[in-house]
Amino acid sequence: MILGIDIGGTHTDAVCIEGRNIVSTAKALTGDDLVQSVLEVAGRLDIHYSDIDRVVLSTTLSTNAIIERKFAPTGMIVSAGPGIDPRQYFLTEDFYLIDGAIDHRGREYVPIREDQVLQIAKELKHRDITGVGIVSKFSVRNPVHETKIHALIENDFKNISLGHTMSGSLNFYRRLNTTYFNTAVTPVQERFVKSVRQALQELGVRCPLFFLKADGGTYSSSAAHRLPVETILSGPAASMMGAVALCEDTGKTTLVLDVGGTTTDIGVLINGVPVLEPKGVSIDSLKTLVRGLKVVSVGAGGDSFVCLKGDTVCAGPQRMGAPAVMGGEGPTPMDAFSVLGEFDQGDKARAHAAVSAIAGRLGRDVKDVAREIISVLVDNIRTRALEFIDEVNSHPVYTIYEMLHPDLVVPEQVMVIGGPATLLKPYIEEAFQLKCVVPEHAMVANALGAALARTTAQITMLADTQLGRFVCPELGIDDEISRNLCLEDLKVMGEKAMKDNAEFLGLTGDIEISILEEQSFNMVRGFSTTGKNMRLKLQTKPGIINEWRSR
Repeated sequence: MILGIDIGGTHTDAVCIEGRNIVSTAKALTGDDLVQSVLEVAGRLDIHYSDIDRVVLSTTLSTNAIIERKFAPTGMIVSAGPGIDPRQYFLTEDFYLIDGAIDHRGREYVPIREDQVLQIAKELKHRDITGVGIVSKFSVRNPVHETKIHALIENDFKNISLGHTMSGSLNFYRRLNTTYFNTAVTPVQERFVKSVRQALQELGVRCPLFFLKADGGTYSSSAAHRLPVETILSGPAASMMGAVALCEDTGKTTLVLDVGGTTTDIGVLINGVPVLEPKGVSIDSLKTLVRGLKVVSVGAGGDSFVCLKGDTVCAGPQRMGAPAVMGGEGPTPMDAFSVLGEFDQGDKARAHAAVSAIAGRLGRDVKDVAREIISVLVDNIRTRALEFIDEVNSHPVYTIYEMLHPDLVVPEQVMVIGGPATLLKPYIEEAFQLKCVVPEHAMVANALGAALARTTAQITMLADTQLGRFVCPELGIDDEISRNLCLEDLKVMGEKAMKDNAEFLGLTGDIEISILEEQSFNMVRGFSTTGKNMRLKLQTKPGIINEWRSR
């Protein structure tokens, strides 16, 4: 059995799958203690915990830690060479720019100074900083500066991240942010993984633990400990992978709305496949190299706080607690559904009183105001959804397989998942003027997406036969090669490297490797070819596990 758990901002959902069947589902409120939320929702499942073979978590932990700046001070040691001073746009005072430069082909032309590095390490230790990120410009072409700095300080700091291991793509600014965030949230992730493992063991669950990544794939907890930044925005990724699992009409372009208590995540499926953010996702307005799905959120959900601005009814973006119907203060859209007789749980009198307070100030009928509250919520979602589609169409559209989709994205149907999905269906259908689908198990779609996602990884192979250098940044490989190496040889090396390092990358099971990108350029001097510059990007196949697809 597979246990999938999605820790959302309002609710924590769990789903247990055996073969092709969903055997148990559960939902609980997310508290301040995320480990307790995991334990509570898992405890509500009607299953034998010893039968679980794998647990997959989608968590807001890293995302929240970054947005709320709830992490320990983190140092950065950076060699940039000539160009823009990165200190102008970086976000920590503990940022040190040192001597050292590598060119675009990976050739060192200014060495680093050991005395400079050791002095910086001394200063960082004096300020009780335990985590350091190390970044050198063009380190993906030659990681020598990062590895030298690491060797000098590795015994002085508990958590160290090297920029070239974050991604094989070039972008100095994004690499700085990615390395910094990865270092900063490592202690938070380490404590969380340890606590979750202990909590699950107390339930009798003793199996591998996996985490969902921003790209909709999973990786093992050991890889998650090394690269926790990959889990940012895993909640929206869970939404999309749940939609992938539940989408039956894959021939249509489907707008996906995951309506939660606080926010609605918006994405799109093209032929049943999510759209990718090719350069990397952004968090708190800062760009990273974290590969992720293209999803946006709007502060509009079932528990959005309803208020008046003058005579205008507003819903969200804040959530001020539970709906009145469920014991909170309200009013919220869920209270409006209760007033209209469409939501039959909780205390209907409290819901009526909460909405009546708004209606009384407007001098209008309470049911009329309830309908307007829902209309405002849906209009907020629709406005952001249309903006999202415009954003998608304003740039080249890549799917999760990194294949270019040449046509404009025009939604042909809407899929609504999340707690209020069934309640919202007729209102969404009217507002969007499109067929609206609420699939079975829509209330736990995120947990389902986490449970069913494949383990994934991506590596980049760079070879320069003129310089005789071969580099795989994500695996920390920097080796010499023959001048006669060709692209086909590089492919063989890449597939072998991915399989040999499967455990390090967090992969399990059968590995299906696909080539995303292959380039080979002749290096010419005068009238003679002096070597080849080759680039190869490989990934394991993303998507939903085959067992579910055979339903």
